[in-house]
Amino acid sequence: MNTEIGVITLAIPKDYKKAIALALTLKEHSPSLPISIVCSDALKPKVQPYFDRVILERSDLKGFEHKLYLDEYSPYQNTFFFDADILIIKDIMPIIKKWSGSAYAARGKLTEDGGSIFGLNRKFVLGLINKKQFSMIDGAGHAYFEKPACHEIFGVARDVMANYAKYKAARFSDEDAMGIAMTLLDIAPKQDKEFLGSPCYAINKSFKINTNNATCTYSDLVLGDVSPYFVHFPSLTYPFTYAREMLRTYKRHNIYISGILTSAVKELVILNVHWPLIRLRRKILARFKQGV
Repeated sequence: MNTEIGVITLAIPKDYKKAIALALTLKEHSPSLPISIVCSDALKPKVQPYFDRVILERSDLKGFEHKLYLDEYSPYQNTFFFDADILIIKDIMPIIKKWSGSAYAARGKLTEDGGSIFGLNRKFVLGLINKKQFSMIDGAGHAYFEKPACHEIFGVARDVMANYAKYKAARFSDEDAMGIAMTLLDIAPKQDKEFLGSPCYAINKSFKINTNNATCTYSDLVLGDVSPYFVHFPSLTYPFTYAREMLRTYKRHNIYISGILTSAVKELVILNVHWPLIRLRRKILARFKQGV
């Protein structure tokens, strides 16, 4: 296996099927790149046929914490990390060449205020660490890094995690921790409108994707018309569109994997039934308390 440059992802029981689709689309568009997966021993036999290498996850870490140890997990000198819930649309080698020489790189923007969905107040953090602009990489789902230079930022991010209480976020997030580390080290996010895509930011039902002919286009809320290299489908985002493209990908490779549509239905129920009921319950309780 080529260890000079490669791709790595993480998987847990609920998203290993997504990771398989990621691996298949990468092999279609960047066949020269090996791909490794970090997962539990129980998942190893399920994913092994689709990956060049399976790396067993550390038992002392949980959830997002694993992402702050990617430099230790990766067997490659230069690594592209992708979340499991990503589909590759184009060859990513042009991006690797463009970002070559970066200790750590992720797309995002510099900001002076605002809060993350995990409750991190960026203005408060900037005052705490005496910096003027925060390196925001919310929802990135990816990172590119090179050894040995990357060890510094991962080390800083792990220190941030160990002392996370002082940043007063509602809960921990690897993207917020890495954002703080990037800010501390004056590493600005990359800006490339064609690199990363997500249906979350599509306007006027403009999101179109078909992995059978390797196309994805839409009108972005901020960036205008885009045709991304890869598409990120965060949890509870366009579940049936994502399921359809995963099934298309499996079919192209003559692979049958069950449960994809069932998972999409569950996400749809959560979006359209479970969450609205929770919001309704909160409104009723709030009115009841006001009445009391």
